[in-house]
Amino acid sequence: MTTKRYVWQPTTAEIAERFGIDRDRVVRFDQNTSPDPTDWTAPLVPPVLPDLNEYPAASYRPLRESAARYAGVDPEQVVPGAGVDELIILAARAFLSAGGRAQGYTPTYPLYQIATEQQGATFVGLSGPPPESARKADLTWICVPNNPTGSRLPDVTIEGVIEASPGIVVLDAAYAEFTNDRWGEWIGRYDHLLVLHTLSKGFGLAGIRVGYAIGNPVLIDAIDRVRPPGSISSVSNTLAIAALSDPGRMRRSVDRLIAERERFRDRLAALGFEVPPSEANFLLTHVGPDAQALATGLMREGLVVREFPHIPELIDHLRFTVRSGTDNDRLINTIERIRS
Repeated sequence: MTTKRYVWQPTTAEIAERFGIDRDRVVRFDQNTSPDPTDWTAPLVPPVLPDLNEYPAASYRPLRESAARYAGVDPEQVVPGAGVDELIILAARAFLSAGGRAQGYTPTYPLYQIATEQQGATFVGLSGPPPESARKADLTWICVPNNPTGSRLPDVTIEGVIEASPGIVVLDAAYAEFTNDRWGEWIGRYDHLLVLHTLSKGFGLAGIRVGYAIGNPVLIDAIDRVRPPGSISSVSNTLAIAALSDPGRMRRSVDRLIAERERFRDRLAALGFEVPPSEANFLLTHVGPDAQALATGLMREGLVVREFPHIPELIDHLRFTVRSGTDNDRLINTIERIRS
């Protein structure tokens, strides 16, 4: 069986070597990660180091409890995973089988289709209300807010999809901290809804690879049955618990990024680009037919942006992660220079 493969961007070291620039000059505008430093984590690591010869406790009970308190649910309604990516794969493994059917609004995160096809199931892309045939889907993927567009479906639309779906609905809430979405009450209303969260985006801890899902205990048990016993390291587990126990740090960071997002958007629009509003920490920007040439020119300067050469409706677009004001201004000034 041949399925689509997720395409990774080149590493920072590879870009620096390829273009002969100092690695410190490379700035990632392509990965939707936080620009904030994580030096607050340093004191938390040494106490864990003496026990790295042992496996982490695979139940991750303290992590479940911390996530439950933050999400406003019970620990029995939480299952951890190595980032949302692992949870997406586990959801497909738990709820799809060969010959099955999944659906999702497109364009969206490509791993939904990849995970679906890895199970021998069919992925159906949606652009409007689900057609009658798609209402028979075994699993529905919804990204709220959506990646890569940054838009957020209205609650009434999300409710309509959930209520029309006889199968499992997996709602990817990776960017929930940027919209203050709280999904705990929703999983109480819908037994077939599983919501995925991550510490990579709002919490700014992409490198520790920790996420968690909330849902009906029956769905949580289904994920637990296919979950690897120790995919979250002891160090990552410790840092995740600390982050979830002090969400104020995250909130301050997110508020700064939202303010900078709007300033950044205005500067991009002043260049003549079409920049729709975003509810996440990135801006999907209509650049025009020279989008890929501009992306290459920026990469030569050490500025890595996301392009979409394999998605026809986005081929003229670039996606820019919101970073610090200094980084964002460097990007704007470089675009002005390249285009002059």
